[in-house]
Amino acid sequence: MAVHKIDGVDGVVNYPKKFVTLWAQGALTKGDVVGIGTTTTNGDGQHVAHTDGTTALIDGSVRIVGVAAETVADLAPVMVQVAGYNSDVTSGAAISFGEEVMFDLATPAAKAGGIIKTTARSLTIKPFGICVTAYSGADVKTGAIMIFDHGIYG
Repeated sequence: MAVHKIDGVDGVVNYPKKFVTLWAQGALTKGDVVGIGTTTTNGDGQHVAHTDGTTALIDGSVRIVGVAAETVADLAPVMVQVAGYNSDVTSGAAISFGEEVMFDLATPAAKAGGIIKTTARSLTIKPFGICVTAYSGADVKTGAIMIFDHGIYG
């Protein structure tokens, strides 16, 4: 008889995650926070990019789709985590438990793809997750987030 897994049994926590496969607009690194890109090679809305202040995102939006789950080259298929627990993203500053997170808009191009606590909200800037393990400072992967299941890609 198979054992029914219940979250937390034997001290093992089951963190549900959701992934989709899209196309990279520019090279992406595992842990990069990505939004919908402007490239249409494989169809509208099928490319994702991180914002570095120069990479175009659709309609100038910095809405997050999710987090790149692998490192890929430009125009390669990329698995993107769109919901659930993630400890691969890099913080642009210290982030406390329970704070909502968004793109780090202030990072230079060399550090693109990170997160900061949500400081502004608008039609184009929205939080995409919540901090569940605090980040101790800038340029670190010491924390973790829970990505909201916002339903853009399933």
